[in-house]
Amino acid sequence: MSAPLVLVTCRQMQVELPLHRERIEDLGFEVLAPDLGTRQQFTAAELLEYRDRLVGIIAGDDHLDREFFAGASKLRTVIRWGIGMDSVDHEAARDHGVPVRNTPGVFGFEVADSAFGYILNLVRGYIAVDAAVRRGEWPKIEGVTLAGTTLGIVGFGAIGQQIAKRGLGFDMSVVAFDPFIDAAPAGVALVDLDTLMAASRFIVLACPLTPKTFHLIDAARLSLARPDSYVINVARGPVVLEADLIDALRHGRIAGAALDVFEVEPLPTDSELRALPNVVLGAHNASNTREGVIRASKTAVDFLVEELSK
Repeated sequence: MSAPLVLVTCRQMQVELPLHRERIEDLGFEVLAPDLGTRQQFTAAELLEYRDRLVGIIAGDDHLDREFFAGASKLRTVIRWGIGMDSVDHEAARDHGVPVRNTPGVFGFEVADSAFGYILNLVRGYIAVDAAVRRGEWPKIEGVTLAGTTLGIVGFGAIGQQIAKRGLGFDMSVVAFDPFIDAAPAGVALVDLDTLMAASRFIVLACPLTPKTFHLIDAARLSLARPDSYVINVARGPVVLEADLIDALRHGRIAGAALDVFEVEPLPTDSELRALPNVVLGAHNASNTREGVIRASKTAVDFLVEELSK
């Protein structure tokens, strides 16, 4: 009889799997890492090809919907590698008695570093300068001094708190919005979202994607922003209503944006964002460092072993 199966579908976790495979196999499970090819995730139908033996999964951005939980009758746990949980139907998981865990707190440093990389690229034009110098030009782009400006952070969890530390290190004034936080460290003022939008030169989105944060930043919210403000999204694409952001950028209602994430990923080739000169584009890669991958992978396997040992 074949051993029960653990799937590892997260690309970064697959890279680390040789370091952890034995821990899982020692519990009596077979471990399989299906090839993602050029894709970012598997569909429920693809994952259900393994339903007969599937007891655990370390998942990336796979579509773990009601169909998946209904079909995977032997499933005992889902470990979501990383922080985002929006690709999982949590109600369906509860209905089928399957615990779902992520790896919280593992990417605070990395995403905060990326947020400031985006901020500096927006205000100092490093990408444009690099391209111009390579063409033989010698541009002198006038930038913005960060000291004395206001940094607004939407979402004050582990990532938001690390962003705040970096903002204070740049001598910025820091405000934050998070309805689940009652107190902030010295130097950070908790405010409501509308106040943050109106006061901040830099608006950094670091909140999870939930029904309440879906399209949180739309035309109405953007209308509150300063015309010299910048939006930086290192959260999830659908936190921003992209069409409204594009409209604000095109008409100068905000100065610019840096987007690590998008409503549709990879970014469609016909997206208007590609043609806007006041946008810095990423590839949903803010958390991806060697140290972060090691940290998240170990935590994911720790949680998997814990759940499957019950």
